[in-house]
Amino acid sequence: MENAAKEQDNRLATLVAILIALATVLGAVVAWRASVASDGSGDADFAGLRATVNLEETRALAAVTAYENYSAFMNYRRYEELGNLLVEEQNQAEEDEATALEPERINAHDLALANQQLFPNKFLNRDGSYALQREVGELFADAAKEKDLQPDSQYAEADKLRDKTNQLLIAVTVLAVALVFYTLVETVGRRLQYLFIGVGLLCTVAGSVMALMVEFAA
Repeated sequence: MENAAKEQDNRLATLVAILIALATVLGAVVAWRASVASDGSGDADFAGLRATVNLEETRALAAVTAYENYSAFMNYRRYEELGNLLVEEQNQAEEDEATALEPERINAHDLALANQQLFPNKFLNRDGSYALQREVGELFADAAKEKDLQPDSQYAEADKLRDKTNQLLIAVTVLAVALVFYTLVETVGRRLQYLFIGVGLLCTVAGSVMALMVEFAA
């Protein structure tokens, strides 16, 4: 009878040892996955900050470039209009006065041609206006080919990974509770031993299922 009790105790101790090892391994794996998710969240936050800097830098550079070109366009239009007005005055003036206005007309048209070389003519509209917003849009599109300008997607990914980390840490906590119950099995009476093992098993299964659900959902 005594031998049977000892054999039962040995089996119970072996079972508890196996369950402790299992819960420990599962907890370590889930903790590792939580660490990976946490690192990914940090990387996504950094990428979001970098994308924010890229976005603001691109906005500033695009505005400066576009308005510099727009300024050259306005100078071109001003000198072109001045040259045209001088032509009209020459047509209406007498010969001597028209000859005196010729250098001014030539100078105005030369300045118009010089300024015309300072901005991309492809942004000239048919009505003679300048497509400023279209140029800004193209500058943004060109910059987006070379660097990330979408910080919102990076921050959303960081939030997603943070949620995953928190959920996995909850699963680790549940597995740790299982370890507590397994460890206390030998300190309680025989009637409570199987209860503690049952609660530990329940926590082990719950923590494992929770971790799997988090991983598959991610």
